[in-house]
Amino acid sequence: MTLPLVSVAIPAYRHAPFIESCLDSVCAQTYPELELVLIDDGSPDDTFAIASRFLESRRGRFRRIVLETRENRGVSANSNACIEACQGEWVHLLGSDDVLYPEKITRMQSAIDTWQLPDLALVHADTGTIDAKGETHISRHKARKAPPGPDHAAYRWLFHHNLISNPSVALHRERFLAIGGFDPALPLEDIDCWLRLSTRYAIARIPEVLACYRKHPGNSLRQRQKMLGAFFCTHAKFIAENPGLIPEAELQQHYRRYMRRFWNRIRGKQPYRLPQFLVAMLGSYFRTPQAVDYQRFGKILLDATH
Repeated sequence: MTLPLVSVAIPAYRHAPFIESCLDSVCAQTYPELELVLIDDGSPDDTFAIASRFLESRRGRFRRIVLETRENRGVSANSNACIEACQGEWVHLLGSDDVLYPEKITRMQSAIDTWQLPDLALVHADTGTIDAKGETHISRHKARKAPPGPDHAAYRWLFHHNLISNPSVALHRERFLAIGGFDPALPLEDIDCWLRLSTRYAIARIPEVLACYRKHPGNSLRQRQKMLGAFFCTHAKFIAENPGLIPEAELQQHYRRYMRRFWNRIRGKQPYRLPQFLVAMLGSYFRTPQAVDYQRFGKILLDATH
């Protein structure tokens, strides 16, 4: 019996040192029926040329290959374009600097077949971490994990903690497109998308390490102040679109936690924000924070990074 086509989408950008390792991990997948969609987002380095050379002798590995380069439009627009170009029902989204374990796609597709959920939209697993040289990074901190198996209200934990590791993600193509894909207007496009999916569909975790996230100086996650500002803006959007979904007491606690992080990031650059910070903290004990509150402090953080 022929297995269904599964897609791997790689929105590539400026990862010339890592793209071969990324593609090699896709070629090494034990799942046989794959298509590969790689769109380079106008990289200023040799990412596209290296990918093209690498795949030239490996075209037989895939049922279909889409390999394109375009003018730079940003990670959200490029990711949307990659997923739209796919033909498989399920799309495994992979950063062009990350790698998959050989059994990743096989294990995920097997779990999806076992669950047989008509509203499953996203499956994720656990990930390891490697450095720029490909060497394993051992964290001293025990990471939080989402509950194993399917969850029909994953926003309950996603709003508080992003427990979805991007290299491990598989998306149901039609359901992803049905919510509009990634929002190019937000600097933190993935969390926003996962939150929107979680209010309409099921999200499931496989409790196995099936991919590796690569840490290197170019990672956007290293820009901590910018990322915190992006979290504020993402939460503002979610609250505005889903009033009352998060209980008031949880929202107040969440807001105070983020405000403490805000002050830790901004006090060295803008100590005059102290009164504003204190008023916001005190006020959260007497009223429920609104989307505009999150948006205000997110903008301060993002403006301070320019």
